[in-house]
Amino acid sequence: MKMSRLHVKDFRNFKELNIEFANRLNIFIGDNGQGKSNLLEAIALLALNDSFRYADNDKLISIGQNSALVEGLLDRNGLDYKVKMQILKSRKNVTWNEKKVTQGNVREHFSCVVFSPESLSFIKEAHDERRTLIDEALVSIDPGSAHLVTDFRKALKTRNKVLKDYLTEESDKNTSLSVLESLNPLYLKLSAELTLRRIKLLKHMMSPIQEAMRAISKSPVDILVEYRISGTNYLDSAMSASFEKIYDALFQRQVELHVAELSSGTSLVGPHKHEIVFLYNQKDSRFYCSQGQQRALILSFKMAQIVYYQKVHEAYPILLLDDVLSELDFVKRGALIEFLQKIKTQIFLTTTDLHLPEELRMEESKVFVVKEGFIA
Repeated sequence: MKMSRLHVKDFRNFKELNIEFANRLNIFIGDNGQGKSNLLEAIALLALNDSFRYADNDKLISIGQNSALVEGLLDRNGLDYKVKMQILKSRKNVTWNEKKVTQGNVREHFSCVVFSPESLSFIKEAHDERRTLIDEALVSIDPGSAHLVTDFRKALKTRNKVLKDYLTEESDKNTSLSVLESLNPLYLKLSAELTLRRIKLLKHMMSPIQEAMRAISKSPVDILVEYRISGTNYLDSAMSASFEKIYDALFQRQVELHVAELSSGTSLVGPHKHEIVFLYNQKDSRFYCSQGQQRALILSFKMAQIVYYQKVHEAYPILLLDDVLSELDFVKRGALIEFLQKIKTQIFLTTTDLHLPEELRMEESKVFVVKEGFIA
């Protein structure tokens, strides 16, 4: 999977730009604030339908304009595909070879892995950040899971609305209870299915994560991930997770917390409450790891994601590295460069370091100088 060309119009600080890429490595060099990350963001938008900087649509459109256009030409197994996104303030319209499609259709053919400075905080932040990390990896590797994630979030939002209406007496309490009872079976089904897919993904990625971490640290390191539901680790080697077992556990927990949910006005049971913990030498990485070790962990996860994607799809995703190497120490930076030179993915990288292209020598590479929304 390669992107050979990118065309943007009225996107961020770019009035209009046409650019042809190298098959292997593309480096965007420039001072901060010139538009380097915007180019990676445009590529990610075509694959993910969302900005890895979590920007609203109006922030993606150039000041004074009503819409923006992002268009990419992809090469997959020797065949060309054109994916185009029109960005309006209220929505995004996506076409694949000039036919209107959903983003789920695009993900079946086009995937990318993003590693940005924001990624480095996933280990130490709240559990919600790690749940997002896992769901992003899940959708990247299994595009069909995108519908599941979306459906669960809709069901959660609806259920929370009913609970809030019950608490504030916006509707008759008996009516709210009746609606809640009718919603629960679907909500629990979606919750159990999403939970099971998360657990299966983490089990498959465990070994690649451990291997990547040992390569980065250059020493034996014991890395484990725990997926905790109400205090129980469902990634325990002795635990056999199945849809039925997870559904029953969620159902029983929902019964136990029924009164608490009604009195709080929010859902207290489901994947949005599950805890994902990375253990570094059997200690919780949030509290016992240095910043460097936490960065090594997230770097290992992203490397493992690429390796596992290739195993599943027999192709590499496009890799976007947004000013990451400057955030890593000498050893981790060297380990990442070594890893990048081994894999056969197309890489897009931003940096302010003029010496970086010398470290990352690869065949089929290009260096682009970005200045004030233009390619010099």
